[in-house]
Amino acid sequence: MNYAEMSLIELKQIAKTRRYIKKYYVLSKQELVDILSLSEPPLEMKLAKMTIRSLREEATRRGLHGFWGMSRAQLLQLLYPAGQDKAAPNKNEENESHTNEHNDPEGHDSQ
Repeated sequence: MNYAEMSLIELKQIAKTRRYIKKYYVLSKQELVDILSLSEPPLEMKLAKMTIRSLREEATRRGLHGFWGMSRAQLLQLLYPAGQDKAAPNKNEENESHTNEHNDPEGHDSQ
């Protein structure tokens, strides 16, 4: 299938059927072509879409114990320590990255 010749709408319809493509509707045509052209999705994409239920099932398949009280982030770290860094950033870390920023209302001109 030649994705480069398809319209953006057609690419989005295909991406919608691929459960591993997160936020496909905001991606550009070139990004969709690149992702859809891959023979297998990157690990980060797979991990970003995994639910806590599927992570628990994977832990059970691997014979792990004591994971039922873990959060999704902890399960990702346990099961995929190398791929977890890119796949699911900690929401607290994202919020803390902006703690030193503030808006100075006096610094803006009122027109």
